[in-house]
Amino acid sequence: MPRLAWLALLATAVMACGDSAPTAQPVPTSTLDQTGILLVPAGEQVQTGPVTRDMADAYELALTLADTNGEDVGYPWIDPETGELILSAATPRGRQLIETAQIDVPYRIRQVAHGAAELERIQHDATFIGQRGAPDVQLMLMTLPDHRDNRALIGMSAMSRPLLDYLAAHYPADALAVQIDPEFTGAEPA
Repeated sequence: MPRLAWLALLATAVMACGDSAPTAQPVPTSTLDQTGILLVPAGEQVQTGPVTRDMADAYELALTLADTNGEDVGYPWIDPETGELILSAATPRGRQLIETAQIDVPYRIRQVAHGAAELERIQHDATFIGQRGAPDVQLMLMTLPDHRDNRALIGMSAMSRPLLDYLAAHYPADALAVQIDPEFTGAEPA
């Protein structure tokens, strides 16, 4: 989803929710595939929106930080259980950038292996794997950011061991998440 569309969605969520407290969400039940790719159960949310105007402002700042420093900073995420903004440092420089940013909401910094720029390159490149002979590519319906796990998320309509093996052979497995859901609708084609 383009950044501006994502920000518009977040603004709508803020307006709809006002200044209410975050609602508790189930603890993620994702598991690692034998390839090292994270398997995200159908329907599990890997993106959350802010519930207050202050959080929306901080989240927008964090997205901008990731956009402009994507080699050093990964995806931000709002933890629905704690209400904290989770910021992702991929390098020591990324940690320094985060620590000096003017963030006025509760937050914590997590160390991640991949910056937002690399994850976005993977999302974009994965849309062309059919042209390179990837198996079962017709099952791949979308690619988008997995903010919760700081990975590139690939939505598939059905499980394909050959496609998972292909993905793991061509991208860092710890940069990938796959969500399999035969009910995917309204998704942008990959």
